Amino acid sequence: MTMRYVSMASVIGLTALHPSAARPPHGLPYTVERMAPNVISTRDYERDGTFTPDGKTFYFTKRTIWPYFSAICVSHLRDGRWTEPVVAPFSGQFGDLTPFVSIDGAHLYFASRRPVNGIPSPVYNIWVVDQTPTGWSAPHALPDPINGRGSVIAPVTTRDGSLYFIAGDEPHVFVARRQGDGWSAPVLAAGPSEPGIYELSAYVDPDEHFMIVAVIGREDALNTKEAIYQHADLYVRDRAGSGWSPMRHLAAPINSGAEEGSPFVSPDGRYLYFTSERGVFTEHGTPYDAVGLDRALRSPGNGLGDIYRVDVRAAGLTR
Repeated sequence: MTMRYVSMASVIGLTALHPSAARPPHGLPYTVERMAPNVISTRDYERDGTFTPDGKTFYFTKRTIWPYFSAICVSHLRDGRWTEPVVAPFSGQFGDLTPFVSIDGAHLYFASRRPVNGIPSPVYNIWVVDQTPTGWSAPHALPDPINGRGSVIAPVTTRDGSLYFIAGDEPHVFVARRQGDGWSAPVLAAGPSEPGIYELSAYVDPDEHFMIVAVIGREDALNTKEAIYQHADLYVRDRAGSGWSPMRHLAAPINSGAEEGSPFVSPDGRYLYFTSERGVFTEHGTPYDAVGLDRALRSPGNGLGDIYRVDVRAAGLTR
């Protein structure tokens, strides 16, 4: 399976934020803000993200370009500012990404290419660490039928214990319902979409009122004037009876001419967070001298991923 996560080349008291250049259309009072510039959002590629239930600890992924090594990092909110991130104690050796802290804070799920039972893994599996009195436990892989089906990434658990994740040769959102100490066989969460439409990451509301999905291949995706490359945009599915509504495209300033992905909502339900490659190079044409180019390349907004937030009302989300 070719997992398209590599395409992104796809809180209470949070004060260290910076407004981006994006402004909402039609005078709407919502602004996209970059999270903790030069601390969490840096010149590096940052993506994914998850908070502990109190909103004071933040896990996210830092990754390279080629060969796409990634590690899960952690930062803490102290005196209104986020601390310098460090590598999480269970990460840093193998390719780890898409962390997700359970609603009760007892578990942290993530995808990893670390060996399974001592055997190197060519694909991503979902692993979990459990909260203990002394910190996180050693990682252990989830059992079949979650793993053992090609690459699986982007785990999200809901209040009833259901597990959503991305899987498949043409990736889409799957769901496995809690069953005893494990889960039932996964099924497509929202049914198949048209050919060529792939779902790269997703967040599901704890009570399954809505689902935010990063999707590539749709014609309504925003793009730069130059339309340099196909990229993902964010879409919403709302709960419709026992199923889900058709996907609703999120307008600017949430989506942009660059790639967006890795959506998640803060524990207090106030903010939608996501990763975006937007920045000073999204639209070409600005002349740079050597000093200006060096400064732009070494700053957040340089076209590598940064983490942003916006009021959930800008996405029409309710719980």
